[in-house]
Amino acid sequence: MGQKKYEGYVGAPYNFVGLSDRVYKKDKLQPNNVIEKERKSGTITYEITAKTPIFIDNGESEFYKDCYGQYAIPGSTIRGLVRSNVQILSCSSVKDDIQDGHLMYRHVAGGLYKETYNHVLGNGTAEIPLPSGKKLHMSVLKNVKAGYIRNVGKHRYVIMKTSLDSIREEMGEMNYYVLSERKIMESGYEGFEYLKTLDLQNLDGEFELHYDKHRRIHYIGTKNDEYKPYYKEVSYQVNGKDKVSAIDGPGKYDKKGYLFSSGYMQEKKALYLIPEIDEKKEGIPIPEEDIDNFRRDYESRKNQVEAVSKTFFKLPENGRTKPVFYIRLGGKLYFGFTPRLRVFYDHKISDGLKGDQGKVCLDYSNLLFGFSNETGGYKSRISFMDARVETNHGEADEQSVILGSPKPTSYLDYLEAPNGQDAVSYNEDFLLRGIKQYWLKRDIVKGTVGKNQKVASHLYPLDAGVRFNGKIRFNNVTEEELGMLLWGLLLEENSQQNIGKGKPYGYGRISVELKELAFLDNDALYNGNSLCLQPYKPEKGTKMYKKFIQMAKDDMTCFVGSDIMNVPQIRDFLDMKDPEKIPPNSRTRYMSLDQNKREYQKRNAKKIRLPSVDDVIKGNPIMCEDRGGESYGGNTKQYMKRDKDNKREPGKKNTKYSGSKKQSGRGKYEDQGINPMADALERYGKGK
Repeated sequence: MGQKKYEGYVGAPYNFVGLSDRVYKKDKLQPNNVIEKERKSGTITYEITAKTPIFIDNGESEFYKDCYGQYAIPGSTIRGLVRSNVQILSCSSVKDDIQDGHLMYRHVAGGLYKETYNHVLGNGTAEIPLPSGKKLHMSVLKNVKAGYIRNVGKHRYVIMKTSLDSIREEMGEMNYYVLSERKIMESGYEGFEYLKTLDLQNLDGEFELHYDKHRRIHYIGTKNDEYKPYYKEVSYQVNGKDKVSAIDGPGKYDKKGYLFSSGYMQEKKALYLIPEIDEKKEGIPIPEEDIDNFRRDYESRKNQVEAVSKTFFKLPENGRTKPVFYIRLGGKLYFGFTPRLRVFYDHKISDGLKGDQGKVCLDYSNLLFGFSNETGGYKSRISFMDARVETNHGEADEQSVILGSPKPTSYLDYLEAPNGQDAVSYNEDFLLRGIKQYWLKRDIVKGTVGKNQKVASHLYPLDAGVRFNGKIRFNNVTEEELGMLLWGLLLEENSQQNIGKGKPYGYGRISVELKELAFLDNDALYNGNSLCLQPYKPEKGTKMYKKFIQMAKDDMTCFVGSDIMNVPQIRDFLDMKDPEKIPPNSRTRYMSLDQNKREYQKRNAKKIRLPSVDDVIKGNPIMCEDRGGESYGGNTKQYMKRDKDNKREPGKKNTKYSGSKKQSGRGKYEDQGINPMADALERYGKGK
C-alpha cells in the first residue's frame, strides 16, 4: 500500500491554524479597581487601509455607519479580530469560544459513515407475504416512526404519538404510509383526485425508465419548479393493513391524518401519509439540549434550507403542532422533517480539544478581554472604539456572491485523527484541526451566482484604498500584556489581514498601522494641584511599541521552551497573513459542486483531507494512499511530517518574522547592552 498523487482538486478559501495542546495559564486576575504603578494604561491609535474593496455588513446588507452617519468598522468587529489573533499567538484556550453541542449529519448517498447512518435508520428490506404465497420485498426504514412535535413552553417540546403503532410487524417501527406519485399519476389519480389540487414534486406525465450501472431500475420524472414542501390535513381509507386506496380533504373518509411531502430530491416520488394524533398516549419529551442542537444545525444551513421553504423545516412555536419523524434508539432520540432525517453525532465538538484546550483556563486572552462562564466572570481591561472612515471613498457597484461554505460537519476539513492519518468524524476519537482562517487574495475573485439568486449575498463595498482610524483603550495591563495586545493588532511588520464580509472572494484585505501609543500619566492625573486636561502622553518613535511586542514574544518563548516564531501553528498563522506568500486563486477556491466537475463529491468519496497551510503555499501535490487502485486519505505522510517539524527549514528565505536575533533586531538591543531574550529567561524561567 503506497502513496500516489491525487489528480483532482481539493481546496478552500480558508485553512486551519493548529491549537496548542498546552495553554499558557496565568496565576491570578488583576483587580479592575486597583491601579498599580508598574502597570500601563493608555490608548492605541491605529489606521486600517483597505487593500481590496471592503464591506462591513450592518446586518441589513448595507455598509455599517456609526452614530454620526459615517462609514465605520464597529469596535466589536476589530475586537473579535484582535481577540482571535491573541488566542493563537498566546496559546490561549478556545474552550469558551466553541458553540458546543452534538452536530447532525445525513448520508443519503455516500460518506464516511453511511453504514452507521443506515443502522440508525434501520434501513433494510421487509418481506411482505402476499395472498398468492409469494413474498414482496420492500425497502423500509424500520427504526423510523412518524408522530407530531408540539411546543409546550419556552424551549420545551414533546413528540405526540399517532393512533397507529405499526403498519405490520415486518416493517418494524414504521407507522406511516408511503405513496408513489408515479403510480398515482399512472392510475389516472383513481381515488386520489384530491392530489390534483396540490403542487406535486413531479409534473403530470410519463416517467422515463433508466437503468444504473448495477442494472437497477430508476424512473425519472419531470421536476415541478412550483413545488414547495407541505403537510395537509386529510382523510383517507385503507384496504387491508397497508394499502391506502383513497385520500381526500378532511371529513370525506373515516380515517384522519396528514399528507406530508418533504424537500425535493432528484428522482424522489414519495409522499407520506401520517395517521392522526392519539391524545391519550403519553408524549415523548425532547431534551432541551437536543432542541438547542437542532436549532443550531438549522441556523448553520439556514440559507440553503430557507431557499426551499421559510417555515417547513422550522420547529413549531407558540403551542403549535406539526408532523415529524423520529427514532428512539440506544437511549437517544432523533427527530426531523423527513424519514431520512438528520441524526446526531455521538460526540460533542469540544470532545476534539486536546490537552489543556479542553479546560477553562486563565490565560492571556481571558486576562485582556475578560470572560463570563459557569465559574464566574471578569471585566475586560481593553475597549475598542469604532474605526471611522478618514478618507474620500468611492463606492463599488453591488456585488452578488455565494458565501455558503462547508460547516464543522465537513469532517474532512475540520477534523483530523489522533494518529494523523485516517479520516474521522464526530462518531469516534478525533481532534479539532484548529482555528479557521481565510486566505488573503491579491484581487477580487468574481463569484458565479447563476440560478442561485435565493442564496446569494449582496455586497455594497467601499473601494480599495479607503482608510479608517480607530482607537483602543487599555487599563492596568502589564508590559507583556500590552505587547500581546499590540502583536494581536499589528502582527508582523508587513502582515495583512482580512475583515468583513466576502473574505472567500478577496474582499476586506487590510493592513493595520500604529499611529500613536499614549500612556496615562497617573501622577499628573491624581497627584497634581490643578485639573489635568492632557493626562495621556504619546510615545515618540516606534522603538517603544516594538519593545513591548518583543517582551510578549519572549514571554511566549519562555513558555514553549523554544523560539515562539518557530512554533508550527504560529508560523502557519503568520504565513497566511504574509502578502508575499499569497497562493494563486487556483489553490484557494471553493471545490465545485457542479454535476460536471463534482470536485467536492469526488474528494468526499476518496476521503481526501484539506491540504495543510504549508502544502497550499508551496503547491505540493496532494498525496493519498493507493489501496488496490483506489485513492484514500490525503497527504497522509505530509500531515505527520508537518506535525513533527512543519516541513520548513527556519531561515531568511522562509520567514522574515521577528523571532530570531538576526531578524528581530535583538542585535540592536545587545549593542545597547540589552538582551531581551536573556532578560526574559531570567524573569520567567525557561520552560515556564
